[in-house]
Amino acid sequence: MRENKSVTRWGLFFVSLALTAIIFAAIGFGVSNVVSVRRDVDHSLPAPQVTYTQAVSLPPTPITQSGESPFVAVVEKSYDAVVNISSNRRVQSRYHEMYDDFWRRFFKMPDREQVIPSFGSGFVVRDDGYIVTNNHVVDGGEDITVTLSDKSTHKATVVGADQPTDLAVLKIETNRRLQTVEFGNSSDMRVGDWVLAIGNPFPSLGLDRTVTVGVVSGKGRSQLSFGSETPIYQDYIQTDASINPGNSGGPLINLEGKVVGVNSAIASPSGGSVGIGFAIPSDLAKQIVSEIITEGKVARGYLGVLPRNLTTDEAEMVGLDRLMGVYIDEVTPGSPAAVGGLRNDDVISTFNGQEINGEQDFRLRVAAAKNGEEVKLGIIRRGKQQQVTVVLADREAALADYTPATPSTGNKPAESENVSSNWLGMTVADCSQELAYSMGVDYHEGAIVVSVDGRSPADVKGVVPGTIIVEIDYVPVKGKDDFEKVAKDIGNRDRAIAFHVFDVTGRIGYVAIKPQ
Repeated sequence: MRENKSVTRWGLFFVSLALTAIIFAAIGFGVSNVVSVRRDVDHSLPAPQVTYTQAVSLPPTPITQSGESPFVAVVEKSYDAVVNISSNRRVQSRYHEMYDDFWRRFFKMPDREQVIPSFGSGFVVRDDGYIVTNNHVVDGGEDITVTLSDKSTHKATVVGADQPTDLAVLKIETNRRLQTVEFGNSSDMRVGDWVLAIGNPFPSLGLDRTVTVGVVSGKGRSQLSFGSETPIYQDYIQTDASINPGNSGGPLINLEGKVVGVNSAIASPSGGSVGIGFAIPSDLAKQIVSEIITEGKVARGYLGVLPRNLTTDEAEMVGLDRLMGVYIDEVTPGSPAAVGGLRNDDVISTFNGQEINGEQDFRLRVAAAKNGEEVKLGIIRRGKQQQVTVVLADREAALADYTPATPSTGNKPAESENVSSNWLGMTVADCSQELAYSMGVDYHEGAIVVSVDGRSPADVKGVVPGTIIVEIDYVPVKGKDDFEKVAKDIGNRDRAIAFHVFDVTGRIGYVAIKPQ
């Protein structure tokens, strides 16, 4: 009987293990179908399974008069300048993760330090040993080693790194001149142009210096997220040239053999390439790299505004016939912008005479300028075009001194019989100190919103009870009577209407509301 019981227990144990394996397999399948944007650096990834698939038809590649693919000459020109970069990262890891509570409770097992190898790519830009790569390839790494095309290995030092753009420069010492590649102009690249990516995908398989070919799929890609390490300045080139873990920091090369991008990330449901890769444009990279080599760090201009892209209604509100420029949500007190005369709700349309194509373009232009540089900004204020001159400060020093203000809070609904008729889904009353206090907002002369209909034009634009309206279409509003008069004068206009308001946090700004 004991023997039978023992067998039964072991049988249950193995059944439990089998069920656990099935559950984890199901979880893994679910996770693998989540599309994410990820860095393509290899943190000791396990060797992928090599599978064979049916060949697919690709568009014909260009052929030279001699019958040779032009890619061959490009590769021969740049191949030896591409390097493999490896380093070690120290991380805290727990013993026996599956039974972690058990081990810690009964055996008091501490967390342990684990060394994880990390691999990436880079390319030589100066024959005396300067190498460009991604910041995330070497950030936090120790024992950084560079392997050249002849398989020789060299210890590398970090000359400088720039997290806001995800770029870094390394230096190795060698007794010979190295093969280099030079930067081209990414601004000259067009969607559809051929490009080559060279790098070291899946180093555990020994696939160093793999060449893949594709086209420029898009330009000016931004708003990609990499968690806490997301670069501030994004202007990526998108390519369908295959990029995989280990390719980070490698060059994206045009048919002239010049670097037009630094391969940095992929969008993937599985961690491997699906034809959506991103590279830092060379026009940005060469500026950052040059400054790191000469100064050891990157200095950026500082204006002191909170910019964002305009909505279609806001562009219409300020008189623009298309989306361009940036809307200034906030001007930092005492900043170069404040000293130069910029105000909240200004629209900046040009920077030193050049049109601004959105928030990222604006941020890059300000960052590229230097401390003490005088810049001319074309602005639109209250529907009129003006120009202001601002002297920029140093971004790093300015941000070190910045302390954000704490806004007031509260939006308790109020009851009032003396309210206006409904317009655009909201009703208002004369703003008194008592009414403002009862709604939990600071008092300002104007018309205070007491109700907002759900899904109305006002609701869609974020207007809530407690919002205080001080102007409509640049006409002063001192109470509900002014509110109703302006509403009557505007009538059934279908163009966006400019509301100058204090929101419930106490911040003043414009809201563009378009009648439905």
